[in-house]
Amino acid sequence: MHELSITSDILDLVLCELAKKGYNKVIKIDITIGDLSGIVREHIKYYFELLSRATPAAGATLTINYKKSKFRCESCKIIYESCDFSFLCPVCKSRGTLVESCASIYINSIEVE
Repeated sequence: MHELSITSDILDLVLCELAKKGYNKVIKIDITIGDLSGIVREHIKYYFELLSRATPAAGATLTINYKKSKFRCESCKIIYESCDFSFLCPVCKSRGTLVESCASIYINSIEVE
């Protein structure tokens, strides 16, 4: 359910920027979600459609990209991305250590008119 408040915050930020810059309508929003954030893409899309009704962002396209966390294998020392919530090395199946955590969400760009 935390996606509702996150989506509301995203929409508030976008609409605030729209008003500051003097534009009338949001066409597209591009965001990135970290794979360890626990945020579900489909929930964000659903809440965005619901919350953006009757706003200048109504009908805007919401593009969501995922960024994967990176791990270093303790045995073979390769750097790899997590896959299907497994933190094991895809080469030797040893346990990896987190070297780059992706647990956030951010707005990459906003297309307006």
